[in-house]
Amino acid sequence: MVNTLGFRFRVSFLGLMVFGVAGFATGQDEPPDYFGTASTNFHYVSAEEFQSNSSDDYLQTQYGFWRCAPAAHLNVVAPLRLPSGALIGGYTVIFNDLDAVDDITVWLSRHWVNVIGAGTSDIGPHYNSSGTPGITSALVNLDPDITISYFNAATLATQSYVFTVAFDCSPDVSFRGVIVHWKRQISPAPAVATFPDVAPSFWAFQEIEALAASEITTGFPDGTFRPTEPVTRAQMATFLARALGLHWAP
Repeated sequence: MVNTLGFRFRVSFLGLMVFGVAGFATGQDEPPDYFGTASTNFHYVSAEEFQSNSSDDYLQTQYGFWRCAPAAHLNVVAPLRLPSGALIGGYTVIFNDLDAVDDITVWLSRHWVNVIGAGTSDIGPHYNSSGTPGITSALVNLDPDITISYFNAATLATQSYVFTVAFDCSPDVSFRGVIVHWKRQISPAPAVATFPDVAPSFWAFQEIEALAASEITTGFPDGTFRPTEPVTRAQMATFLARALGLHWAP
């Protein structure tokens, strides 16, 4: 007996991957879908955003899939743009592989540069397609999770993050994009307290220090925070305006 429910689910899932990726994943230049530390954001880097040394070697097929022109090998790259402090747990690769021999390989790397020099290092495993699964997706887990940081204070290096896709250049192997799974997180608590009345042992120390570090709160003129005092409407308006970056455009 055929499991029609399972079949319909698989067909619907593949249709969602091919046609509706943008419906549940935020694009590179769009604001994140969710706020808070509990929700997972899905950030979409489409195949169209990847670039090669020669535009003639990277071709669009159908349904948003891209492949390389007949050649021996091709690498395409795309930057990953997420807020500083974003915690990445993994990413999903969407592709079409109908070639039993040729595959694609996908990986994430960190690129850095400072006054001494420059370098790059891979983050997590390389994903390599195999067999002939057709249109499908594969989850790549990062263990441990990584935190996006565009400046390394220890090395004075600026950093960027880049996805690379390596093609074996078969007409039967194509790429649709990458969906990055990430969450917001609260910055680590400092070793030294900013406010004399909020000790490191205080239950909200980390959260208060995060607000102070981002200048959402500056405390009172005497240097205290007064964590147990009620918040006035004026203070709440100040917190919200600073947190959301509200302004009146000229």
